[in-house]
Amino acid sequence: MEDDIWGTISLKDKNIHFIDIGDLCLWIKYEDNEIRIAYSYRDEVSGDIDKQEPPNAVQWVRWAHKNGHDRVRILPAFADLPLIVQSEYSLKVSPHTTIQVFSRIPIWITIALAHDDYLLLELPVLKMSKTWFGTPIEGELCYHTTTKARRDLSKLKPEPYLVSCPITISNKSPEALDFESFCFRVERLGIYKHDGTLWADETQITYHGEEHHSDVIMTGKLPEGINKQMQLTKPRRQIHASLTTRTFKRLFEDAAILGS
Repeated sequence: MEDDIWGTISLKDKNIHFIDIGDLCLWIKYEDNEIRIAYSYRDEVSGDIDKQEPPNAVQWVRWAHKNGHDRVRILPAFADLPLIVQSEYSLKVSPHTTIQVFSRIPIWITIALAHDDYLLLELPVLKMSKTWFGTPIEGELCYHTTTKARRDLSKLKPEPYLVSCPITISNKSPEALDFESFCFRVERLGIYKHDGTLWADETQITYHGEEHHSDVIMTGKLPEGINKQMQLTKPRRQIHASLTTRTFKRLFEDAAILGS
């Protein structure tokens, strides 16, 4: 992958602009006043990847626009649905205890026209499966990934396709919180770049008991050394002071609900 793929590029003077990030390969070009994009995931391609031409089985998607704009803006984004995050290990959080964890979330990549931000395409850099979070009568569709919540990121290798997300969890209930997995609503977070690594602003989750909703606050607080000028991407949804929703609830999977 190129050292820095984020930002605005011109396609006019280059036959093919190639991006290799996570498991996703993208080919972008400008031809006959059209922007053309082809993409494939590595498990769909046999042999070496040709940077100058997509595999024969991969077709170009084409966009024609008034005045034939040839500049596109490429940015990272969070998923368009919440994600289920597993704890790195089974952890019990005692009553009236606050902990901080970090989760590294796979990004999506967005491609838009530079002059008006018209979105051409957005894709996850890793394939994601869907699951149901909640009960048969109350819940929501989410992505399930191999993402884990960890107490420390210092020993992990930075990856350009992962966003590091600080999360503070407070147990305000009278019983211990069995912290195994939770629903992480990333669509309310921004993405920032610092020393080649992607970061999100802080999420605070207050747990009130298994049968109660949790308070979730996107504080806007940034990790040390990061400021607002480093923001690459704004949240998908308008940030509100807080929301109240089920966060720590057992997963319920049903083929009929998931449509599989």
